[in-house]
Amino acid sequence: MTTEIVKREAQAESGLALAVALREMDKEFALAAHQRELLEQYIKDRLKPEKHYYRMGGTSKNSLTKDGAELVCLPHGLKPRYEILGGPLEPADDDSRYQITAKATLLKPDGSFHGEGIGSASSHVTKKDGTVVLRQRDIGLRHNATLKMAQKSAFIAATLNATAASEFFTQDMEDETEQPQETEDEAKSPYWCPEHHTLWFQRGRMRNYA
Repeated sequence: MTTEIVKREAQAESGLALAVALREMDKEFALAAHQRELLEQYIKDRLKPEKHYYRMGGTSKNSLTKDGAELVCLPHGLKPRYEILGGPLEPADDDSRYQITAKATLLKPDGSFHGEGIGSASSHVTKKDGTVVLRQRDIGLRHNATLKMAQKSAFIAATLNATAASEFFTQDMEDETEQPQETEDEAKSPYWCPEHHTLWFQRGRMRNYA
């Protein structure tokens, strides 16, 4: 008789634990659904096209920019912490091509982990027509720009991973069409070509620069 009572009590406790677990799961699903609705409405109200996101040709989703990622992270109270995973830590001595890979970890104000993402960037940019050009002519500016682009890519990836914003956005594709920028000295030069991002040249008896 005692064994039967113990068995019934164990079954009752098991059933109660299951009921509690199901109620908690219902709460978690309801919370997730509500968070998703809030995020969707927040995106519609606060994020502006061409500033916080844009649409690339041939893609089905808008691409999230760094400014957009910052706005998405704002209500969550998330801040990025960066780590360089690969690539040179100092500028190269020549124009050889290199890649920098960075990781962005999103943290709450109390320092708790909330998500992470990895991004990379090249010291050279591939233009729409397929040609490859230097990201910057100056080696120091080039390294700094490449580092910042890798960090930006990692930050956006972390934002998409941590906030479920990947339902609405995809990774920023700005780097695919980014144009290299001239240095201050080059910009002042009368022989700088802003279209081809190089100095004009003069050969032989040519009277004009071409």
